[in-house]
Amino acid sequence: MKLDSKRTVLIGLAFLSISAFWQLYDSIIPPILTNTFHLNETVSGAIMAADNVLALFMLPLFGSLSDKCSTPIGRRMPFILAGTTVSVILMNILPLLDNGYAATGSRVYMAGFIMVLGLLLISMGTYRSPAVALMPDLTPKPLRSRGNAIINLMGALGGITYLITAALMYPNSKVEGLDHVNYQPLFFGGILSYGYLCCGSLHYSQGAKAL
Repeated sequence: MKLDSKRTVLIGLAFLSISAFWQLYDSIIPPILTNTFHLNETVSGAIMAADNVLALFMLPLFGSLSDKCSTPIGRRMPFILAGTTVSVILMNILPLLDNGYAATGSRVYMAGFIMVLGLLLISMGTYRSPAVALMPDLTPKPLRSRGNAIINLMGALGGITYLITAALMYPNSKVEGLDHVNYQPLFFGGILSYGYLCCGSLHYSQGAKAL
């Protein structure tokens, strides 16, 4: 019995995109909260911690729902595709609200930002468990340890990909001394990469009975 490394790598594209997604979220949202909206670190930390609180309830819930789901593209992929799509859309609304507040100072933009951020946390929670369960569904039990190593490697590559992209688009020389940084291009660039990676995972896992 031999591990199909190519299939495992393609399945891992979903986890790669999610890791890049979370790296983007954790890196960009705190500066927006503190620099644009001028929230103190305690309030900003509480908002960022809301994700972990929601995860206590959402990860088991959507993991269980995906176990029982049956669709033409499998059990996990509907959650991964829908969750990622909605999350990308919401994340690209956030910098618009951020820029609007920086330009006008209107509290409406702040309220809209917090509301969209809450919806984003919910949408992001819908696909984390299904994405983690995707590899074991398609890998024989004796090979899952090696498969898990490849999946974790793909996740690390996702984080590295984001860091390189952010460093190229926003070097210190470009943002030094600025009161407000427009992150819209970085968020918008995620649409193509996330879509491509998830579609690559879907292409290979589509039609697998265990999915």
